[in-house]
Amino acid sequence: MAKSEQQQQKKLAKKRAKERQKQRVTAQRLQTLTALSGQMQWASRFPIHRCDVSDDLFGEPGVGVLFLSRAISDGRIAMMYLLIDARCLGVKDAGAQLTTTAAFDRILQRSQAAASFSAIDPARARKLTEAAIAYADSIGFAPHPEYHKVAPLWGDIDPTACSEEFTFGLDGKPSYSAGPDDDTARQNEIFRRLCETVGEGNFLFTGRGRSSGATKRLNDRRADERQQHQQLSGEDGKRAAG
Repeated sequence: MAKSEQQQQKKLAKKRAKERQKQRVTAQRLQTLTALSGQMQWASRFPIHRCDVSDDLFGEPGVGVLFLSRAISDGRIAMMYLLIDARCLGVKDAGAQLTTTAAFDRILQRSQAAASFSAIDPARARKLTEAAIAYADSIGFAPHPEYHKVAPLWGDIDPTACSEEFTFGLDGKPSYSAGPDDDTARQNEIFRRLCETVGEGNFLFTGRGRSSGATKRLNDRRADERQQHQQLSGEDGKRAAG
């Protein structure tokens, strides 16, 4: 094979390798943009559309919804919603989507029909969210799995721009109230976790529906154990006295 022909084949091989690498990079970028976290990361460069929080979060029952949205240059809205439990679980639910302005307005209107909402400074919203996550983590609860996928929408919002400090729990204790989607297994799991992390008697717990009986059984079992312990202690005292 002539030298010039070998050189030509080498050049073709290099060209094909570059094309394959370019295709891989393009495929990776497309995959990133189709993933929720990638969409939110991409959308974070656009300006804030609005940021709203339900007033329930700062009052009763201490659980509320937070919306953060950004206005995309093509007319769509990137929105993130968080269900925040300021008394126990931190970010209890999370989600995000790219949608039309009209669809976003409908979502917000439905939410406003169910609860009172107020505008909130984005820096305050982020600091509140991250502080709620830190509090929940300190008592054994991680944020909802979807949170890390939607969190990139915060973008460059700086939580340190908010000087407010937030207090969590109720009367100095974690306080859990079962929500409509918290089934028996979930409620009992939370009860056991709180017993492990803060100790029985150091938290407030309100069960719901069928789980109230299960919670009662847990309480009854512990009460029986305490009673048995007291009885044994009393018998030991009597034997010692005898």
